[in-house]
Amino acid sequence: MNPNIVVENLVEKSRFPKTVNETLGIIAYFPFGVILVILRVFIAINALFLTIILSNYPNIRRVNFHRPLLKTMSSVLGLIVVKKENSSSKKSRVLVSNYLSLFDHIALHLATGCFTYIFVSTSQPTTLFSTPVALYFGMISTLINDNVTTETSILKQFLVRNNKQSLMLFPEGASTNGKYALLKFSIVPALISDKLQPVVLTVTRPSFVNINLSVLGSNNISEVFWFFFVPFTKFEYKLLEVIQRSNDESDEALMSRMEKAISQELNISTSNITKNDKEEYKKKYFLELAKNAKNHNVTLENFEEDPEILRMAAQVTDVLPYVPKNVIVANLKRTRCVDITITNILDGTIKFTPLPQSSKEPKTTTKRTEPNNFGVGSFMERKTKLIDEARKRYIKKHGLHHLV
Repeated sequence: MNPNIVVENLVEKSRFPKTVNETLGIIAYFPFGVILVILRVFIAINALFLTIILSNYPNIRRVNFHRPLLKTMSSVLGLIVVKKENSSSKKSRVLVSNYLSLFDHIALHLATGCFTYIFVSTSQPTTLFSTPVALYFGMISTLINDNVTTETSILKQFLVRNNKQSLMLFPEGASTNGKYALLKFSIVPALISDKLQPVVLTVTRPSFVNINLSVLGSNNISEVFWFFFVPFTKFEYKLLEVIQRSNDESDEALMSRMEKAISQELNISTSNITKNDKEEYKKKYFLELAKNAKNHNVTLENFEEDPEILRMAAQVTDVLPYVPKNVIVANLKRTRCVDITITNILDGTIKFTPLPQSSKEPKTTTKRTEPNNFGVGSFMERKTKLIDEARKRYIKKHGLHHLV
């Protein structure tokens, strides 16, 4: 176990590579990728409809039709599953794998026939997949209470009810980039079986579109889009020898041996970082991004304006203090003239919401319904009066009486 590993090492924050050559490759490929996405979405939708329709016929259901169909569709959609050399045969009904992406369970379902339970908390209601669609993807969706006991009992019941079926579990609970370390395994697999088989999974994409498989905070739609975008995604798996619980071995010790077996095969480390640690890091990371974006906007507003524009805006503000600065600046960028901007404001050409005036500011005796609407009949008189009052305030503020 490497104590220097932190959550940041285990996640990707950007979808795209950092090297110039790889970025240029993606740019050149982009039009072809978009065409692939459109075609593959159409194919996937039709395949799903076919699955739902055929699932209503019991005779077809009994022949387990969905796996051949899924294999065909997956190949077309670019999901390639390859068995590594020296892989053991499947010898356990409970298999445990590292977790890299949204599509891991599909690849391993195609390779091993195992099903993956998707547990949805009752405290966070959501629309579950219908049974045919879930089975099509090698999943079984189930609502549970927020406790391990309920989850464990459901998994045990599945093994009892389905003698010929097996389970694929991902005890990390959240995906990683697979480069440095595993997340700490939960003890759930050890609670349902004393005989566990490790599965080592690696995923690669073509070098010219080396788009990261999973990104911190990305949603499922984004994952599917980029999966369809690349020409193919290759999932390579290897079954290791079954790990049997020894006498008086605790659940934690058994899962620790599972972690070591998978991490050694991947040539990475184990860690004490949990899925909850990753979730906390994600929250802090996006809060920090939001804070930095806010500060950046303030910086741009205050310091990136043309100094000449800011100087003229200050002159207009001295004359018309109730006008928001952003309104003044926007008009000055077009007119480049203090007098024209003041005229535009006073004659109602510029619409704005006036700022609240200080109680110390002298109030005009002119009654109006809107600050920037001065009537029609006496417009010139009102305009002249306001400019004269503003001029007097400006002279008094800057001590320019000797120049009058």
